[in-house]
Amino acid sequence: MTKHDTVLQVENEARKVLGDRAQEWMRKPSKLLDGMAPAELATSREGARVVLVELDRAKTPLRATAGKRHP
Repeated sequence: MTKHDTVLQVENEARKVLGDRAQEWMRKPSKLLDGMAPAELATSREGARVVLVELDRAKTPLRATAGKRHP
């Protein structure tokens, strides 16, 4: 798989998760990715895995735990 293929795979997943916002998200530096843009990071297989993990997290809504304290 080439770098171009890897980026395209991540872009396709981003479109599934983020819809119209995917292209902007791919090119904007992210604090979650140590200041790198997802498209930049996705040029390697390892980087693409990191970006895909973040996209997977974006699919799952956060659950509020207000009122519950964990020891």
